[in-house]
Amino acid sequence: MNQLIIKLTGEIQSSNFYEWKNELIAQIQSTNTELTTDDDFVVATEHVKLFKTAEKSLKEAKQSAINQAADIQRLFAAIDEISEVARQARLSLERQIKARKLDIKKGFIQSGFEVVRAFIGQQSADFQFIDHSSYLDISRFESAIKGKASIRGMQLAINDLCGRIKLKISQKAEEVTNNGITIDTLPSKYQLLFQDRNSLIVLTKPELDLTIDKRIALLNEENARIKAEKTINDLKKLEDTELNPDTSLHSESADIKEKYRLIIDILSTKDTAIEIARSIRQVYGDNASISNIRLTRNHD
Repeated sequence: MNQLIIKLTGEIQSSNFYEWKNELIAQIQSTNTELTTDDDFVVATEHVKLFKTAEKSLKEAKQSAINQAADIQRLFAAIDEISEVARQARLSLERQIKARKLDIKKGFIQSGFEVVRAFIGQQSADFQFIDHSSYLDISRFESAIKGKASIRGMQLAINDLCGRIKLKISQKAEEVTNNGITIDTLPSKYQLLFQDRNSLIVLTKPELDLTIDKRIALLNEENARIKAEKTINDLKKLEDTELNPDTSLHSESADIKEKYRLIIDILSTKDTAIEIARSIRQVYGDNASISNIRLTRNHD
C-alpha cells in the first residue's frame, strides 16, 4: 500500500465565520431554560432546531473548506469548538425540556388525584366504608394526559376525567345512602340478619333486594321448622298417660273449700282424643282449676 500523503495549499478569501459565531453564541446565551408556559416550550423547541441547523452548517462549512484545500487549521479548530458548544447546548436544552414536561405531567396527575380524594371525603359516612380503589386508580390519570403535548391540553384532560369520576361517585353515594335506609328501616325482628351492613350497602338495589328476600325467607323457614318440631313434641307428650301435668295447679286448688271434679267421657279414636285434649288445654290452659288431663284406653 502506498504511503498516504495529504498536501494543502490556499488561503481564505472570504468568510463571515466570526460574526456568525458571535451571533450563535448570543443565541445560546439568550436561551430561556426556565420552562413554564406553552410558549416557553415552543420557543425552546425552535432553539433546539436552530442549534441542530447550526451544527449541520458548521460541519458543511468545514467540509467545504477542506474541499477547497485551504490551509486553515485554526478555522477547523474553531469550527470544531463551536460545533461542540452548540451540540452541548442542544443536548442540555433537550434534557431540560423532557424533565420539565415530566414534572408538569406528574403535577397534573397528582392534582387530579387529590381533587377526587377530597370529593370522596365529602360523601356520607356510609360511603367511607366502601372500596374507593376504582376512583383513585393512578393509571387512569396517567392515561388521561398520555399524548398531550401542551399544558392546556393536559389540564383539560385532567379536568374532564375528574368530572366523570365525580359523577360516578355521586351516583354511587346516592345508591349507598338508599341501601342504608332500606336496611335500617326493616322490621326489628329482621335486623340481626344484616349485621354485615357495611358490605351490603355497596350492592346494587336489585342485588340488595334479592339478598334481603333470601335471608328473610330462610329465617321464616327456620321458624316454621322449629314450630313444627314443637308441635310434634307436644303431640308426643299427649301420648303419655298424663297430658301436660302441672303440679303447681294442685297447690293452688288446695285452698278451694268446696271441690268438684268434672269428668268428661269422650269415646273416640286415639288421634281424635289427643286432638280434643290439646284443644281443651289451649283454651283453658291458664285455668288453675284444671289439675291434669288424662288419656286412658277404654277396654269395654
